[in-house]
Amino acid sequence: MTRTDLTRTDPTRTDTWAAGAAKALGAVLGAGALLLPAAFAPRPGPWSGPWTGIAVAGAVAGWCLLVALAGGTEDRGPVVFVRERLGPGPARAATALYFGGFATGQAAVALGAAEFALGDSGWRAYAGAALVLGSAAAYAWCVPRGPSPAARRLRTAAVLALAVAWRALGGPLPGPGAGDRAAGGWPDGGWAAGSWPDGGWAAGSWVAGGWAGAALLVAVPLLFGWVGLEGAVPAVARRRALGGTLLGIALAAALYSVLLAAPGPAAQAPPPAAVAAALGLGSAALCWTYCRTNLHSTAARWTELTGRSRRGGLAAAGLIALGVLALGRAARWDLPVLLIGPGAATAALYTLIAVAAVRRPRSQEPTDHDHSDRHRVLEGAARSAG
Repeated sequence: MTRTDLTRTDPTRTDTWAAGAAKALGAVLGAGALLLPAAFAPRPGPWSGPWTGIAVAGAVAGWCLLVALAGGTEDRGPVVFVRERLGPGPARAATALYFGGFATGQAAVALGAAEFALGDSGWRAYAGAALVLGSAAAYAWCVPRGPSPAARRLRTAAVLALAVAWRALGGPLPGPGAGDRAAGGWPDGGWAAGSWPDGGWAAGSWVAGGWAGAALLVAVPLLFGWVGLEGAVPAVARRRALGGTLLGIALAAALYSVLLAAPGPAAQAPPPAAVAAALGLGSAALCWTYCRTNLHSTAARWTELTGRSRRGGLAAAGLIALGVLALGRAARWDLPVLLIGPGAATAALYTLIAVAAVRRPRSQEPTDHDHSDRHRVLEGAARSAG
């Protein structure tokens, strides 16, 4: 087999600061701009969303520089990058992280869609999330083609418009566990109070673990908002493109800082019911489209891992997400906790790429596992699926 040139230059590519920033923003902005503020904006404290988000963005920028020094991932894709430096086993591990992280992540996306539509985060939201997930999987089963590039750009613009509107109105959701709190099942204050229901996940760990542990448990889900950048890092030789990528990271971090900030006193009054309902339904519809396209791409990773059909991957990803929803409801988890799964997978994937970046490329032939990596993009925050 003849080795293909994975580092060849695209003649249509423009190495400018603006192009680099636009590519980075397009890679990371999406459903996370709706879900992360809904999950974390109400959390006060020094470890709350904005400050932890800035720290996460700084770590991502440092990671980007490390990968750029190793040649970047934009031309070859992250899985090929890992394979060239660590071998086929770690490359398959990277693909497995994509599949597992995004299969579990669709539970969070579906739950967010249901919470937006219903304005509730109790048992009704979990029932709605199962319907969202089932309908998205059914559509992906019957219609294998994803949205067009123009549709993806319009979707990103719509997400940002809704995120800004929610921010201006003081936040999209009644708060994690609001439905259960109304029934007396959650302690007042939720995460901000530093406690969880007796026997629940990480019960009492907020006080015992201190601010550092709380910040970590916020930082990991926040990585959901940076999925997509792992395949968009240019080589350090392309200085303007790299500078634009870092600028894009800074702009995305600034946007997330605003969206994750606790609403001010002027935004405490609830919006008119009709406005809230319209924004909620619009946000739910957009989350549904991300769930559908993510299931498409997750199925593609399944095929790479197992050699089995795309529809088998859709079924597997859908069942995993439904299992996470069932577990979440039984354990009384809400959106912030469900985001830990995809966030942890993202952290593991970024760590694997960083380890590969400090290793020299291996002399070996590519395999079929690598050929289409750069075209099998997944979206979390989200980057558009191909």
